[in-house]
Amino acid sequence: MASLGWFVVVLVGFWSQLSPGRGANNGFGRYRYQRRNCYTCFYGYNGYNTGRMKGAAVHSCAVSNGGCEQDCVQLSPAHYQCRCRPNYHLAEDSKHCKLRNPCADRNGGCVHTCRNEGGRSQCDCRPGYTLAQDGKNCEDIDECETGQTACAHGCHNTQGSFTCVCNPAYKLGANGRKCYRIEMEIVNGCETANGGCSQKCQHSRLGPVCSCNHGYHLDDDLRTCVDLDECETGSSCCEQDCTNYPGGYECYCGAGYRLNSDGCGCDDVDECLVDNGGCDHTCQNTAGSFQCYCRLGHRLDEGRLSCIPLERAVELLEWSGRIAVKLPPPQITQLNDNFQPLELHDDYEEDSLGELRAQSTLTQTFVCLNETFGHDCSLTCDDCSNGGVCDLEEGRCDCPDGWTGLVCNQTCLEGTFGGNCLFSCKCKNGATCDPVSGHCRCPPGVSGDLCQDGCPSGLYGKLCNKKCNCASNGRCHRTYGACLCDPGLYGRFCHLPCPKWAYGPGCSEECQCFQQNTLECHRRHGSCVCKPGYRGKNCQEECDRGYYGLACKRTCECPSGVPCDHVTGECLRQCPPGFYGDNCDLDCLKGRYGAGCNQLCHCSGAPCDKVTGQCHCLAGVTGQHCETECEDGRWGVGCSGSCPHCQNGGVCDKHNGTCRCQPGYMGTLCQSVCPLGRFGLGCQLRCRCDNGGRCHLLTGRCACPEGWTGPSCSRACDAGRWGVDCANVCECPDNDGSCDLITGQCRCEAGYTGPRCQLKCPEGSFGAGCRRRCQCANEAACEHMGGACTCLPGWTGTFCEKPCPEGFHGLECQQQCQCSNGGRCDHLTGACHCPDGWVGSQCNTTCQAGWFGSGCQHTCECCNNASCDPVSGQCQCMPGWTGANCEKECLEGFYGSDCLHHCLCQNGGVCDRFSGGCLCPNGWTGAACELECAHGWFGADCAQPCECLNSGVCDRRSGECSCGPGWVGQHCQTACEAGLFGPGCEEQCRCKHGPVCDHVSGVCVCPPGWRGPLCDRACLPGSYGKDCVLRCNCPHGTSCNHVSGECGCPPGFTGNGCEQICQPGTYGLNCNQVCQCSGTNQLCHPDTGLCYCTPGYHGYNCSQECDIGRYGPNCERLCQCRNAGVCQTTTGTCQCLSGYIGADCNITCPSGRYGQDCARVALCGEGARSDPETGRCVCKVGQRGEDCGQGCAQGWYGVDCGQRCNCRNGGVCDPVSGGCTCGLGWTGPSCDRECPLGSYGANCKQPCDCHNNGTCDRVTGECRCDPGYYGHLCEHACPAGFHGHHCQLQCNCRGHAPCDPSTGHCLCPPGYHGYRCEKECEQRRFGVSCIQSCDCEGDTPCDPMTGRCLCPPGKMGTHCDTDCPVNRYGPDCSESCECRNGAWCDPRNGRCTCLQGWIGPTCQEGGSLTSPQLGNRNQEKNHSHTVPV
Repeated sequence: MASLGWFVVVLVGFWSQLSPGRGANNGFGRYRYQRRNCYTCFYGYNGYNTGRMKGAAVHSCAVSNGGCEQDCVQLSPAHYQCRCRPNYHLAEDSKHCKLRNPCADRNGGCVHTCRNEGGRSQCDCRPGYTLAQDGKNCEDIDECETGQTACAHGCHNTQGSFTCVCNPAYKLGANGRKCYRIEMEIVNGCETANGGCSQKCQHSRLGPVCSCNHGYHLDDDLRTCVDLDECETGSSCCEQDCTNYPGGYECYCGAGYRLNSDGCGCDDVDECLVDNGGCDHTCQNTAGSFQCYCRLGHRLDEGRLSCIPLERAVELLEWSGRIAVKLPPPQITQLNDNFQPLELHDDYEEDSLGELRAQSTLTQTFVCLNETFGHDCSLTCDDCSNGGVCDLEEGRCDCPDGWTGLVCNQTCLEGTFGGNCLFSCKCKNGATCDPVSGHCRCPPGVSGDLCQDGCPSGLYGKLCNKKCNCASNGRCHRTYGACLCDPGLYGRFCHLPCPKWAYGPGCSEECQCFQQNTLECHRRHGSCVCKPGYRGKNCQEECDRGYYGLACKRTCECPSGVPCDHVTGECLRQCPPGFYGDNCDLDCLKGRYGAGCNQLCHCSGAPCDKVTGQCHCLAGVTGQHCETECEDGRWGVGCSGSCPHCQNGGVCDKHNGTCRCQPGYMGTLCQSVCPLGRFGLGCQLRCRCDNGGRCHLLTGRCACPEGWTGPSCSRACDAGRWGVDCANVCECPDNDGSCDLITGQCRCEAGYTGPRCQLKCPEGSFGAGCRRRCQCANEAACEHMGGACTCLPGWTGTFCEKPCPEGFHGLECQQQCQCSNGGRCDHLTGACHCPDGWVGSQCNTTCQAGWFGSGCQHTCECCNNASCDPVSGQCQCMPGWTGANCEKECLEGFYGSDCLHHCLCQNGGVCDRFSGGCLCPNGWTGAACELECAHGWFGADCAQPCECLNSGVCDRRSGECSCGPGWVGQHCQTACEAGLFGPGCEEQCRCKHGPVCDHVSGVCVCPPGWRGPLCDRACLPGSYGKDCVLRCNCPHGTSCNHVSGECGCPPGFTGNGCEQICQPGTYGLNCNQVCQCSGTNQLCHPDTGLCYCTPGYHGYNCSQECDIGRYGPNCERLCQCRNAGVCQTTTGTCQCLSGYIGADCNITCPSGRYGQDCARVALCGEGARSDPETGRCVCKVGQRGEDCGQGCAQGWYGVDCGQRCNCRNGGVCDPVSGGCTCGLGWTGPSCDRECPLGSYGANCKQPCDCHNNGTCDRVTGECRCDPGYYGHLCEHACPAGFHGHHCQLQCNCRGHAPCDPSTGHCLCPPGYHGYRCEKECEQRRFGVSCIQSCDCEGDTPCDPMTGRCLCPPGKMGTHCDTDCPVNRYGPDCSESCECRNGAWCDPRNGRCTCLQGWIGPTCQEGGSLTSPQLGNRNQEKNHSHTVPV
């Protein structure tokens, strides 16, 4: 019943999909599936679309293994499933098995690259990495440690690579290895107008920085260069006289001196060298002058040059018995010289032989005796050196060429040469001459015998009239003016001395000194000046024992056996055994022991006791000097450990006690054999066995699986052999003897299978061995031999894979469709499938209104009377509406159909979304609301008239009135109240005696009796009343009241017009009565004489002053002073404290002012405020100092700069907030984090733009490319033929095969394989790496690149398994036969076999000569095999 229930369900689901097929088989109707939805057969059926029905279930796996290539599993009596062996998986047809690629699953667990080795993953690493012990991860190789980087200066390791770095002042060369000195100067910001500088300009990150040539200095504008008067400022180098000129100066010397070659110093001129100084006898040179001496018996004349005989003997020789009387020693007396200053004449020439000489007056002299000479008569002829000849007459040695001096021990001064250096050099342009021969040695850029072909120092040009800007008036190229640097200088102007540790011309040489032991390297010739305590050409050695100090020339003065410090010479303490150092607190270094650590250990490289020297042997050795290895079975320090029991021939390591395994084994005890795919020592070698072969653990030799042989199992079995290592012989007597390489099964003819090839291929397969899967699609029938497909109606193509062409349907697509308006017909039935918007059997009727889409089945959803497109259903909106369903009103600013038009309304006008007309806001009118309302109109569209009175102005939007001065009210209809005037009636009248003024202008309207602009003056005597125009009629001498004109003043008033109050102390009528108030602070009423207190006083007799906070009459009023201001008790006037002003002290001193009445000025920095009382500057955050004029010191911020910054790595601290502005390569609140990957620069705000996984330098943003890429952004892959880092390595592949740009591994094109793609595919192999087998009939070869079968003559088809059809022959049956008259055409070569009676190459000759009867007879006589079958 269970089976029956399953049958019912399937029948319901698929009954409509069955249709009767053509023909019958075994009495049952043949059925075909119209759609292939299920591979499981109905109850009682088996196979695939066979239509056969049996009474019981068939065990499918029992028939041809169920069609499975490997394993077939029977799931139920009627169901089975194909399964694959380990490392294989099912193909798309659910029958065949494909070798599983272990690298496809998470890259095989590999970090970098994965290779498929016989179904197992093998991990490899990219260049610059090595495989870790786990066989999966990759560890970086530190190329800098291996010493193979060939970097000139330094090396910096990076992940997977390294980078060479250069010392300061050097840059990395193009090869990434060498370093070259940087001599270029950056001129970016100075290229335009020289950056505004008058002379030199240097670009910096803040812009051009101006500087001046030698001899100039920057003016206050930091742009202009003005001459520096070195002579005036004392900055010149001149020893004597100095003359300034623009851009430099020149030194001069006084008489008797010549300028030194350094241009600064003055050397004494030896006047005696030229013509003996003009002296008759002896000439003696002095500093700046010379003196003449006379021989015995002579004296100088008045000219101080010539000698005249003495009138009497200076000395007497007395003889007594022929005994000479010795003279006393010569007496040297002081010479008093009176020098006459000489003038420096303009016509003085440097090149003249003569020198300016100073003459002196001698008062006393002396002469030498006994063939001696010299200033102290201590020299003899034996003292002449360097080949000098004694000349006693002249009192000196006659020197050879190149020497001078009294005894010829001095070389010629610069500028002289020859014997006694008497000749002056004629060399030009600053050249020096040879002191012996006078030959000129020219400076750079100058030539000629006398170095005349060149300009003097500091000049260039054809006429040497252009001045070059070389330092120290240096030389320059005559043509271009470029500075020619002497050794030790460099730079554009030769103004820069060589950097430390560089020397020579252009500073191009690198000093070889040991820098830590060297004071300096001579910038000219590179010689090393050693620090005290060091010696050697490169200062590489310490002083020998017993010597110390500079050049190691000083001898130690320590007791015997006590060493001294090689630097200071200080005697070192004799430390106890095991220690050394100044305080004997340092342990002996490795390899030394004993007192002062002066003895060497003898322990075969092992450490020794620092006191006794006893050896502490390392693990694995023993003996007094650690010279003996541990005996077998022992290991470790002192050979104290017992070795483990190593298996499989493993040997115990005597140092660490581990087992060293024999090849083929691994593990702590060598107990494990090598894992699959590994062999050799430590299982480090990788097997090279292809096609599933296993290698020997020791030798690595491959044991091949079934069907394969050869050293690496790469060669398939030869024809006639099969099985393991191809050892079995095929047993197939009925064919060519070949069989399956693995199973030995016989190879049958196409379309047949079975042990003896007696069975047809099962349905779904065809061809040789039934290995080919039928490719017939859409349930077409497949022919079991060649696989030809028989298509069902509606399908066409070689494999029935194509539906009928558009416009056709039915069997063999012969019927034409009748569909209109783009309708498409069903390629099976011919029924029309109408496009959207059309219906009907021929798609010739459009959709009704309100309907659209396929079959007009969709209802339109358009709102607001919009129409609907019958095809798409898109709504076509009415004006004023938009949206997918026309449900939205137009947005503001748009109108019309679908709201596509822009409104033109201005000034806030509202646009009608239907018509686009503008509804103007208040105050505007016009078509686009572009016009303001005219005067007198306001409101919407300016339609309402204004109602403002008294010249009030109406607001054009609201109509609100803006009143003029003196008027208020909604319509400006009300004048200001009494006492007020002006705009808004906000100003108060200032009129006295009744504050009434004009409400518009504020002009005072005086009451009767008063006059003046403020009505503060009474009428003049004799007048009274309104405007003082009335005349008084009072008797003469009688007062007239200035208000009423009454004669005589009322009590308490006096004056001509009664305008004055009685004087203090008087009261009553005419002020004739005297007050009786006795108190000091009392006043009497001018009318009644009653006593009352003056303002500020109260109490009995008005003796009490007002309390604090009160003032005025009887102290009745409260003081109004603020901010502790003091109130004056009489008037209430406020006396403000320092820092405040105003009537009631309510105003604080403005910024910059302080003190009493804010009269003092506080000079505080920008942004700071001053204390209004003390004037002390209160700094804003980030400022400090008395005047707040200083910013915070570096590293501080906040109020009074009292908080310490926390910025690291060169981050700049904000003086206000303390926030850090990070430098290049750093980020974070404290600049303590390096830039994350993908960013660089200041605060890491710049995004990296490196392509192809390139990483960028966090400081500069420079991209570091992975191997295989190059370019500033790593945007370029290596060009063909190159690979590796910066694409600097060439591919080594044969036949122009490309290589992997990263690894350099050759990428062989299809048809080639091998490490260098040097091998072509073997026979019957093709494709990439030759891993695919040709699928061709028999031994037919295939194209090694594409795998296309190369059919022999007479064969065709994809697998060359089909004979040529009739009338075709040749390779791939590509030629047409030309045989006529029924002749048979050989399918291999096209040769014709003629029927009887026909001859010729194409059997076209002789047919008409043979009768039919003869032909029949001849045919009967001939054998039936005339025409091959």
